[in-house]
Amino acid sequence: MPNLYSIQFEVVTTDGRRADALLTEILNRVSNWVEEKYTRSWNSSCAFPSANTMAEPLPGHSIHHSRQAVAGGALVRVRWIHPDDRDASMRWTTDITLAWLDDRIQFALQLGSASTSFVVRPAWMSIGRPRVVTEILTNYSCWAGPRPILSHKQVVEASDVPAFVEEILLDDKRTLPVVVVSHDRFKDQPNVDPDRLHRELLGFAHVAVLDKWAAFRLTDSLGKSLSCFNGCVRIYWPGLIRTSDPMEHELYFQVQIEKFEFSVKPLQRRLFVFLSKVSAFRFADGEVIRAIQARIDAERLAQSERARKQIQQGASDANTLQELQPLHEMAMEENASLLEQLKQLEKEKADLALELSTVKSNWNLFQQHQALSSEDEAAAAQEPEEIEPESALAALEQAEREFGEDLLVLESAKHAAGASEFARPEEVYQALMAIRDVGNLYFDTVRTGSSMGGWSEQLAKRGFTQYSQTESDTVKNDYRKYGRYREFTFNGSKRKIFQHVDLGGGDRKNCLQIYFEADRKLARIIIAHCGEHLPFPRQRT
Repeated sequence: MPNLYSIQFEVVTTDGRRADALLTEILNRVSNWVEEKYTRSWNSSCAFPSANTMAEPLPGHSIHHSRQAVAGGALVRVRWIHPDDRDASMRWTTDITLAWLDDRIQFALQLGSASTSFVVRPAWMSIGRPRVVTEILTNYSCWAGPRPILSHKQVVEASDVPAFVEEILLDDKRTLPVVVVSHDRFKDQPNVDPDRLHRELLGFAHVAVLDKWAAFRLTDSLGKSLSCFNGCVRIYWPGLIRTSDPMEHELYFQVQIEKFEFSVKPLQRRLFVFLSKVSAFRFADGEVIRAIQARIDAERLAQSERARKQIQQGASDANTLQELQPLHEMAMEENASLLEQLKQLEKEKADLALELSTVKSNWNLFQQHQALSSEDEAAAAQEPEEIEPESALAALEQAEREFGEDLLVLESAKHAAGASEFARPEEVYQALMAIRDVGNLYFDTVRTGSSMGGWSEQLAKRGFTQYSQTESDTVKNDYRKYGRYREFTFNGSKRKIFQHVDLGGGDRKNCLQIYFEADRKLARIIIAHCGEHLPFPRQRT
């Protein structure tokens, strides 16, 4: 089962609260989260199982709850398996570990998914932070390594930079990445919403915001190659030193951030998905979990050894043997239980080995993708501004090259674009990109049976408000004057297309129309016209 998301942190006791009471409180939050999920998603009641029992609330669902206790500590594990809300062929597995040792509490959660059958189709599932994780992070004092997980972004002023660099960025014990958001030196504000970025990456990263003056000081401290300024966003991974390779610490430029926003997959979402993959690959039991497990194993071994010695000692004395018979039986039962657990651990080990092999394979692909991304970022660093198209036809051809899998450009559109005098060709390219993106969203909703809220709403979100789903009855009914201009040749036959977007207005140089249609059979957007405004009633000469 591929691991898709992992998180781990310590929960610190405050206000004189006992660690065992805090463990119980957090476990109650877990049980409430599970029970509410059944009420909300499956309209079913669910009673969270007591310690060392299992529940099956619905067919295909299971909840395992185990608790092992020793003096001064306990280890609680919960495994919850259930199908996806919308795709029953996909199964989610959530593994939660709560460890209490002396005065320390550690929480860990892993989220994985696997298909229950071989079906060659996409799994339309999105990964998000489980609500119970958000509740714990926001309601308790939580730490990752030597630093607290802040409930808000950190604002770093110029005077704070030396301490910020030495105590946070260069801390060799740091376990979480630091995402630095810099101000655009002209707008004097970030190019991303740092509060939204912090909410998205809560528990995965430490988000810090530097104004332009603090960015100058950061450059002085780390050098320009490792700095972050003028509206950029940078990830500083754990292990940063002053001589680190700048290419290992991703830098996102303004032009990239704007593209991410325009493509409806903004930077904060990309970083969450990226860090989810990294966390899943890097997951290992934390210090408290390992320590309490070792103490439990040692106590079990000591109990078995004591029972063995008692049995050996009593072997020469029948009376003693008779008295020790219950202990012997108990030891045999314990031995059988341990053998069963050993078999289960061997099975889990085999499963984990398979998972590790799959993860390593995926990681290789992921690293190849990251290498390509690094090359893209290096290119952005050298030339952050793209070459803009010089004409409507150039914009159309660029869109066809870049979005050819999603757009089908008819010859009528190319002919119209070639004759167009529209003075803002980059706007034509952006409009075609917006049509492509909304079209992909439309096809996704058709496949999933969901709703995207309509073309008008989605195009308006992308800055294109002059959209029409159809034409007036006058245009449709008067074929000679108007209708014939909206009839296009496609695959040797005529097709009437009325859906369109207008750009600009006024004279010919400041007005352009794009007529298009989402073809469900092809799963592509047909671009039929991209040029001068077509004839319409009350048109001026």
